[in-house]
Amino acid sequence: MRTSLVVAFLAIVAHVLALGPENTIIVVNDDSPDSVAIAAEYVKLRHIPSGNIIRLSALPKDPVIKADDFRNLILKPILDTIRSRGLQDQIDLVAYSAGFPYGVDVSADMGGKSFPMYITQPASLTGLTYLYELTLAKDITYLSLDVNGYYRAPKSASKDTPWSAEDLQRQKDVETLFAKFHEAQKANPTPNDDMKVWMIGAGDGLRKLEGAHPNSPDVYYNIACAYALQGKTKEAISALTVSCRLGWWSAAQSESDPDLASLRDRPDFKALMDRVRSVVIETDPPVPFHAAEPIGGRRYLLSAMLAYTGGIANTMPEALASLRASALADGTIPKGTVYFMRSDDAARTSPRIWAFNSAAAALKKLGVNAEVIHGVLPPNKQDVAGAVVGIATFSWKDSGSHILPGAFCDHLTSCAGIMTGGGQTLLSEWLRSGAAGSSGTVTEPYALQQKSPTPFLQVFYASGCTLAEAFYQSVSGPYQQLLVGDPLCRPWGKMPTLTVKGLKSGDTLRESVALLVTASGASRLELYVDGVLKKTVKPGSALTIARAWLKPGSHEARVVAVGPMDVSARQIMNFYVK
Repeated sequence: MRTSLVVAFLAIVAHVLALGPENTIIVVNDDSPDSVAIAAEYVKLRHIPSGNIIRLSALPKDPVIKADDFRNLILKPILDTIRSRGLQDQIDLVAYSAGFPYGVDVSADMGGKSFPMYITQPASLTGLTYLYELTLAKDITYLSLDVNGYYRAPKSASKDTPWSAEDLQRQKDVETLFAKFHEAQKANPTPNDDMKVWMIGAGDGLRKLEGAHPNSPDVYYNIACAYALQGKTKEAISALTVSCRLGWWSAAQSESDPDLASLRDRPDFKALMDRVRSVVIETDPPVPFHAAEPIGGRRYLLSAMLAYTGGIANTMPEALASLRASALADGTIPKGTVYFMRSDDAARTSPRIWAFNSAAAALKKLGVNAEVIHGVLPPNKQDVAGAVVGIATFSWKDSGSHILPGAFCDHLTSCAGIMTGGGQTLLSEWLRSGAAGSSGTVTEPYALQQKSPTPFLQVFYASGCTLAEAFYQSVSGPYQQLLVGDPLCRPWGKMPTLTVKGLKSGDTLRESVALLVTASGASRLELYVDGVLKKTVKPGSALTIARAWLKPGSHEARVVAVGPMDVSARQIMNFYVK
C-alpha cells in the first residue's frame, strides 16, 4: 500500500525564475472563496511549499482596517506562524491572496500629532507589511518619505538628514503660510502687505530648515519659491541653482510651477533648466533582496497582493488569467518596448519626467528598447513591455495597444489604489489588460515622487529583478503604495541550468543520501527539505540529505541553483521514508 503511494508521486523539475517559492509566504483569507481559489492557483503555478501557506479567518470585511486590527489579526499572526515553522531566516516575501483590505487606518498611530499636509492616511496593506518592524512598534517613522533603505537612489542626488518632529512642524507651518498666500492670491494677484509678511515668515522657516537639512533639494526649491513670490528673483535663482545641484531634476515642474512664474523669462532660469534636462541620471545598481540582512539597522519584508477582486476591481477569472500569464513570462526576455509617456497632465507627469530620458538610455544599454513619447497612452503599439504613464483616467482598449506578458505598468494618480473606487482609473485596469503587476496609492499622495515608483523600476526589472524587488527598490517612501500582481514575475531573468542525481521522485529513503548536483551559471546551491532550508553550499560541494532529519512518511526535497541577481532554477523530488 505504501509503495503504490510512492509510485504516484511525480518528478517536478521547475525552472522558476523568482526570489524563490521557498522564500514566499502566501496568506489566505479562508472566509473568502476568491482568496482560497486564487491562492491555490498561485501555489500550483509557483510551486510554493505547503508549509509556506498561512490561513487566516474572522477578519474585518471593510476595505480599510484599523491599524491595531491589522497588527493583531493579520501581521502578528503571520510573523508568529513564520517563526513557529522555523522559516524566519528564509522568508523574503509576504503575498496576500484576494479577500484582504487594501488600506490601513493609521490615524490612531498618528495620535493627533501635527504633520505636513502631504503626510496623509490611510496607509496600504502592502506598504505597512513591507515596513513591518516600524508598524509593529507603532513607530510613525513608517510615514517618512525616505524610510526605505532598500531604495536605489540616483547617484548624484544628495543624502538628506533625518527629519525631526520639530522639522516636520516647521515644514507644516511653512505650508500653511504658502496656502494662505495662494488663497489670497486668487482675489488679489498683486501681493499686499499681509501676503508679503506671510512669505517673509515662510522664508524664515525655510532658512531654519536649511540649517537642519543643507543637502535637501526640496528645501532649497521651496526657498526659491518663497523668494520668487516676494519679487526677489536673483535670490530665487540662486536657491534654485543649489536645489538643482543637490538633485532637483524636474525641469517640467519648475517651468509649470506658478510660484516661479516671475523667473520664466529670465535667461539664467532658461539656462538652468537646459542644464537640468541634460543631466544623465544613474542609480545605484539593483541588488537581490534578503529580509534576514538588515539595511541601515532596519529589516523589511517584500509584500504584494496577488489580486483584489469584486466591485469595479478585477474579477476572479481576470486575476487568474493575469497570474497564469505572468508565470509563463519568466525568463522570456521580452522583445518589446518600455514606453515613458509625457502627458499634458503636469501634476501626474512632472514628478517622474526628470528620469524618463535617463531610464530609457539605461534600458537600451541592457538591450531593451525604450521610447519617450508625448501622449497619454502608447498609441497602437503591439509590443508594450512596460508603461510609465501620468493620467487620472484612461481606457486601455481605446489605445489600440497590446501589453506583453510580464509587463509592469502604472499611471501615478491619487486613487489608483482605492480598490473600491475613487473616481479615477484603478490599477486593476492594467491587470485586466494584460500586465503582470501595477501599483497605486490608497489616498491622495500630493503627487510626490517619493511616494511613487521612479521610472528606474523598469531598469531594475530589465536587469533581472523580480517584480517585487524592482518595485521596492524604486520607492523611497512606500507606506501608501499598494502593489498588486505577481511579485515573483521575472521576465528578464537568465537562469542557471541544473541536474540532480542520487535521488528521484518515488524513491524510498532508508539512510542518508548524497546528491550529485551539476549546475552552470550558479553561484550557490541551496537544499530544502519539506520547505525548510537545510544547507547552502558552493557549486561542486557535497549536498547530503540526512536520514536523521526525517520521520517516517512522505517528504519533499528541493535543490535550488542560484545565479546572478538570485535568479534560480530548482529540482523538486518527492520521496518516502519507511
